[in-house]
Amino acid sequence: MILVFYGWSAMAQDENDANTLLSIDIPEVAILDLEASSGTNISLIVDVPDEAGTMIDLTAARDSSIWLNYSSVRGRPGEPNRSVYAKITSGSVPSGLRLRVKPLAYSGSGDGDLGVPAGNNGKVLNSNDRRIIKNIKTCYTGDGVNNGHQLVYLLEFRNNQYNRIDFDDSGSLSIMYTISDN
Repeated sequence: MILVFYGWSAMAQDENDANTLLSIDIPEVAILDLEASSGTNISLIVDVPDEAGTMIDLTAARDSSIWLNYSSVRGRPGEPNRSVYAKITSGSVPSGLRLRVKPLAYSGSGDGDLGVPAGNNGKVLNSNDRRIIKNIKTCYTGDGVNNGHQLVYLLEFRNNQYNRIDFDDSGSLSIMYTISDN
């Protein structure tokens, strides 16, 4: 008996190696958040003087419960660093007083080229953007309390304006924080 096969071949199709194309897309990132143990609303309390003839006491008009967290992914080294800005967007500081925010040096579980406070004494806030953190590159601070920059809020007297202080000026204000390229 003779078997004849026509048009059939038993050739191997696979080789010793193979290639695939893999694409990696890294997004640009610039986000921030405020974190606190018990919410990000704070109250600065002005105390009544203990003795007649003395001024109101601003010692308790201080808060350091809020932490600023951010994440940043920049492009090429020639692109600008980022900064965090703060400004009052609604309400106002009572007459005769001013509000200062002082970010402390970075602390936490993040990594990368983290920013630094822009000035040793913080910034007095008003309705204009005030740079409070500078030189942010590609980094992350870590999330939550005890990560990032602790913000210290201080209520202070304006020089030679004690006569303008008025208890009817008590109220609330909103502060907006923004991360952007320098």
